[in-house]
Amino acid sequence: MKRKAANRQATTTWDRESLSPGLYLHLPFCFSRCTYCDFHVGIFREDLSRQYVDSLEKEIDRLHRGGFSPKTIFVGGGTPSALGVQDWGRLLGLLGDRFSGDNLLEWTVEANPDSLDPEKIEIALRSGVDRISTGAQTFSARGLEILGRRHDAERVRQVHRWLEEFEMPRTSIDLIIGWPGQTESDVQHDVNSIVEIDPDHVSLYHLSYEQGTWLDEMRKRGQILPLDDESFIGIARVALGELKRAGYNRYEVSNLHLRGGPSLHNLNYWLRGQYIGVGSGAASFDGSKRWRNRPDIAAYIASEGFPERVDEETPSGVQEIEEHLMLSLRLLEGLSLERFRRETGVSLEETASGALDRYTDLGWLERRGDRVSASDRGFEVLDEMILGLVEEVERGGLDGGTGPDLAGEASQASLLGR
Repeated sequence: MKRKAANRQATTTWDRESLSPGLYLHLPFCFSRCTYCDFHVGIFREDLSRQYVDSLEKEIDRLHRGGFSPKTIFVGGGTPSALGVQDWGRLLGLLGDRFSGDNLLEWTVEANPDSLDPEKIEIALRSGVDRISTGAQTFSARGLEILGRRHDAERVRQVHRWLEEFEMPRTSIDLIIGWPGQTESDVQHDVNSIVEIDPDHVSLYHLSYEQGTWLDEMRKRGQILPLDDESFIGIARVALGELKRAGYNRYEVSNLHLRGGPSLHNLNYWLRGQYIGVGSGAASFDGSKRWRNRPDIAAYIASEGFPERVDEETPSGVQEIEEHLMLSLRLLEGLSLERFRRETGVSLEETASGALDRYTDLGWLERRGDRVSASDRGFEVLDEMILGLVEEVERGGLDGGTGPDLAGEASQASLLGR
C-alpha cells in the first residue's frame, strides 16, 4: 500500500515549547480484556459508555471555556473504537468543534481492528482526525490467541485497506514482541506483513508480565514460559533490523517512522511537555505538578465533568533528574547536557563523569558536542545505564530534597528491560 504523507506537520525539528500542551482522552472500555493488560479498563456496555461520553462532553466543554487549546490530541484506551457509531460520532464531533483549528498539529485515535469499520473511519476524518493507530500486536494466529486478541491478521490488512481508501493522512501499527514461544521466524513474518501494509509509523513494544494479569498468573503456574533474554534480544534485533532495512527510522527506543514524522503527542511526553488528561484515570502534567483523575468509571460519570484529582505531586529535584534521564535517553537525539544542567541544576559532566566515560567506552553512549544519546546497544541496556548514572549522581552529593530513592525508581526504561 502506498499513500501520500499529507499531514499537519510543518517542520521536522520539535521541542516541547512547540508541542505543548497536549490533550489525552481516555476511553476505558474493551469488549474483553487482553491477557497482558493491567490498564484501567472495564468491559464495554453501551448504556455505560453513553453515560461516560456525556461526562466527557462536560469535562471537554469546561476546558474549552477556560481557553484550553491543545497542539496534539490523543484518544486512547481501552478501545476508543468500541464505542457505538452514534457515541463515536458525538465524541469526535465535539472534539473537532472545540479544538480542531490552526493550533492543532496532530490528532490521533487508537483503534482495534475488530471494531474499526468504514463508517467510523469516515466520521473520524470528517471530525478532523488525521492519524489512526491500530493495535495489530502480531500477525501470528498463535500469538494472537496467547495475547487474547479478538481479530485475525486478515482483519488488520482489511482495516488498513479501508484507511488507504478513505485517505487517512497518517497511520500507525502497534506490534508486541516477546510473547511466549515467539521465534525469529514469527517476528520476520510480522515485519513482512507490516512492510506490505506500509503504515507511516510502527510502535514496537516488549511484552511484560504485569501482576494480576492472566498471562502473569499462567507464568506463575508454569503453564507458559517467558522467553529468555538471549531469545528476546535476538527477536528484537530481527524486528528492528528488518524495519530499518524497509526504510523505517528509529527515533525512540520503541518507535519508528517511515514518513509523516514521529508521534507528536508522545514526543511531547518524552520532552517533558505539558498535557491535560480527560476521562477516568487520565494523567496530567502542567509543567510543575502531576495528577490524575480518579480511576473509577462510575465516579467519573457521577462527577459531571469535575473529576476528583488523585496522586497529586510536585516532583522534587531528585525526581526531575530521574525523569529527565529516563525520558531524554529514550529518544535517539538523547539529551543536551546544558539543558539538563539548566533545568535540574546538576551538571552530569561533574557529578557522573565516571559513568558517562564508562558507558561511552562500552559503546552504549554516543557523545557529540553537547549531546549524549544511547546507541543501538545502549537502548538494549537502557535500564542499567540510567541506574548507573542515577547512582553516581546521588553519590556526588545531590541535595534533591525528600523524593523517593532515585536508583530504585530507575526501571522499565528500555525496550529490552527484563
